Amino acid sequence: MRIPSNKIADVVRFFRDELKNTYEKDELETFIAYCFEEYLNLKRVDIFLNFDVTISESELLKFNFAIKDLKQHKPIQYIFGKADFYGLKFIVNKHVLIPRPETEELVQLIISRTKKQESRAENQEPGTNVQEPSAKNQDVAHLALPISILDIGTGSGCIPVALKKNIPLAKVYALDISAEALDIAKQNAELNTVDVEFFQHNILSATDMLPDPDLKFDIIVSNPPYICVSEKEQMQNNVLEHEPHLALFVNDNDPLLFYRSIADFALKNLKQNGELYFEINQALGPETTLLLESKGFKNVVLVKDINNNNRILYCNI
Repeated sequence: MRIPSNKIADVVRFFRDELKNTYEKDELETFIAYCFEEYLNLKRVDIFLNFDVTISESELLKFNFAIKDLKQHKPIQYIFGKADFYGLKFIVNKHVLIPRPETEELVQLIISRTKKQESRAENQEPGTNVQEPSAKNQDVAHLALPISILDIGTGSGCIPVALKKNIPLAKVYALDISAEALDIAKQNAELNTVDVEFFQHNILSATDMLPDPDLKFDIIVSNPPYICVSEKEQMQNNVLEHEPHLALFVNDNDPLLFYRSIADFALKNLKQNGELYFEINQALGPETTLLLESKGFKNVVLVKDINNNNRILYCNI
């Protein structure tokens, strides 16, 4: 079926009729508002003030395609080809995960802690060596400005791009196993006018593939695959059917596989007192904490997200 006419009123009516059995009313109305803003630059309040306005055939076609995709549970971000993250725009497609609010919390934590550390380091008395920690000020010990940051499993590049945008003096690197994801990440760095060095590497491989073998980092961050295969049945169709499983799932028999490998990598490639940040499976907070402590990481802190779920871990060596 197609939308019966080019009138906005008919577009809205068709939208509701076709998708009322697929989505809850509030969610459907949100999708309608998103599409009108994206395709016609009309805010939600303007839609109803323009019910008798007709739109072009090309505009009508966009709505038809959007309705068809939404019927298949395709995420609205993939339909538009873009997503918002930390106040920035990102290109997204089937090769990368849609950035999540929980990951914004991870980025915010790194930015706030780093800026606090930078401020303290800059305000230290002349002649003080920030590389040598004092009992009073442990959290600035690793900072020698500018700092270096590595994101592991970068996907769309949302983490390194947002970090570089907000910590402009940092030297930021990012890696991923997927060439297709890296292509999107590079586009996003260009879109947001930041300089991030990307390279392809499988973090589960024993072979080091850093662009410079002598490169060490002040901060390593990762949001690796952490959803167990057994948790699939709890997930929504829009995620299962459209987002890349490579970036989502890990086998139940070794749910901390990526954390263990990244932790080992961090032990070799972090500077003295450098920091490691993880987004984690909320069900595995204590287990992931124990893993890091068993490998010798210090000051392991487990942070809850806005929904009171265990979501972030950070520590230092």
